[in-house]
Amino acid sequence: MKRLFCLILLLASATWRLEAQNPGWPVPDDQKGKICLVKFTPDMVKQGEAIYMKNCQSCHGIPTKKNFAAIVPSPGDLSESKVGSQKDGELFYRITTGKVPMPEFRNILTEDERWSVISFVRTYHKGYKQPDPEKLAGAAGKRIRLSMAYDTVKKKIMVKAVELSKDGPQPAKGAEVVIFIQRYFGNMQLADPKPTSEYGYAGFDWPQDLPGDKRGNVIVTARVNDPTGSMQEALVKDTLTIGVPTDKPSLTDTRAMWSTRDKAPVWVILTYTLAVLVVWYFIIYIILAVLDIRKIKQV
Repeated sequence: MKRLFCLILLLASATWRLEAQNPGWPVPDDQKGKICLVKFTPDMVKQGEAIYMKNCQSCHGIPTKKNFAAIVPSPGDLSESKVGSQKDGELFYRITTGKVPMPEFRNILTEDERWSVISFVRTYHKGYKQPDPEKLAGAAGKRIRLSMAYDTVKKKIMVKAVELSKDGPQPAKGAEVVIFIQRYFGNMQLADPKPTSEYGYAGFDWPQDLPGDKRGNVIVTARVNDPTGSMQEALVKDTLTIGVPTDKPSLTDTRAMWSTRDKAPVWVILTYTLAVLVVWYFIIYIILAVLDIRKIKQV
């Protein structure tokens, strides 16, 4: 009894500490008015549902089912009114920046994918009406378009940022750009963010020893790094043949802890099998013991 009381006390203390570390989730005022620049469509909702099930369902559960994960702070059911009462900009900010234990999805999902998730979640919010993009387009910030190429002379990845305004495309000066390369377990930032020049360009040195696939292909992503929200987030992703050709087997082609089930290490398979056999041995032993006790009582 004393041990049980101590365990309850420890759990209560841990819960209090976690809640103390997460005192609400304020959203900057300049982010609350952010809106999606396109109308939510059935196709967008369908895409958002697929993304939600892959990235969000494990914690938030299926909307309206109340089967969210039992963690602290509670992720909650996203169909609840406290979520539905939030502005689109608030939801977008929280998905983008994350907060422990929720990850930051800025580098996982594109801006369009995050809006797709919101369009799906909004289908569970009774009375929700999407703000008109044409009337409130100014609230979304500057519209930036990125393009990317590799300069074979300078050995640099050159990213060009263009601001789309009423007067036509203009070089986006001072837009902070960051680039990533795709690795096995996610995106790896290649260098520190750099602001674009007066002509809208930002150059990043490319490591000449960075491995690619068998053909030297490397998947590179560049995006505008703008936590203030003064610019509409922009992203470009491309496959460039600029890496060192590397003929290495995929991580899932060999036996390893992170591989598929049929490629698990032999010792893991043996240990798991032995554990299952031991468990079943004790289950059968207990059943037989209970049957023996019943026979003794009947005698």
